[in-house]
Amino acid sequence: MSAPAPRTDPMTVLAVGDVVGADAADWLAARLPRLREEHHLDWVVVNAENCAVTGPSPMDGFGMTVEVVDTLLAAGVDAITGGNHSWDGPDVDKVLAYPQVVRPANLDENRGQGLTTLRRGARTLTVLNLLSPTAALPGMNAPPPRPLWPAWTSLAASEDLPGAVLIDLHGESPWEKAAFATALDGTITALVGTHTHDPTLRGHVLPGGTGYVTELGMTGPLGFTGGGFDPVHFAARLRGEDIAALPPYQLANGPLSLGAVVISVDATGATKSITREY
Repeated sequence: MSAPAPRTDPMTVLAVGDVVGADAADWLAARLPRLREEHHLDWVVVNAENCAVTGPSPMDGFGMTVEVVDTLLAAGVDAITGGNHSWDGPDVDKVLAYPQVVRPANLDENRGQGLTTLRRGARTLTVLNLLSPTAALPGMNAPPPRPLWPAWTSLAASEDLPGAVLIDLHGESPWEKAAFATALDGTITALVGTHTHDPTLRGHVLPGGTGYVTELGMTGPLGFTGGGFDPVHFAARLRGEDIAALPPYQLANGPLSLGAVVISVDATGATKSITREY
């Protein structure tokens, strides 16, 4: 029997920004079958570092839980990325043990993995997570991240990165994200920014064929200015006040919103298009 002919139609990837709260994870899970059919998706990559909001501070109340990770994987999510909250929450060790869960690679940390390679038939996608020092909060439950460019060059030299390569860059600065994408243009398939929760409208295909969006945005409830949370804690910290006296973080109570893009990839691993999905 002869081998099947390689597919020539574009490979499609749905990249979803920070899922805020368990209800948002359930809502996304319910939408995924339709999104897969509508966009003929090959892969779904979801940042879920805020999917569990359970405590009074970011370090003990955010992160992921096994229950929510199982919900997303059962719905067809192929890879789950993180960020500064990858080491927070009650189930850290169990969550980081999932082969589908990727935490930032540019930290000196033995738990979990910084990248994963997805394979289905002739289609391959490598998903890599990086954390900018701009997104490293004081008191983080993980070592400080190494600077992005030296970390990337070391990873690229030492790791096998087969197929199309997608980077989730978790960082504050849009200029840093844009500079990093430009520096990698033509060597990776796409770079998507996460962390700030407010989506940037335009996706870009850079001259060398790398797809780029500054910020995917959050997937969660609207209604506050804090990206799915009541921002009272952020305001108190800005004023130098003790947030320990405040009640636990509260989720917004508005309608749910999807922060996501669909990336179309040609047979060479270059991005053909990157478009918003709401």
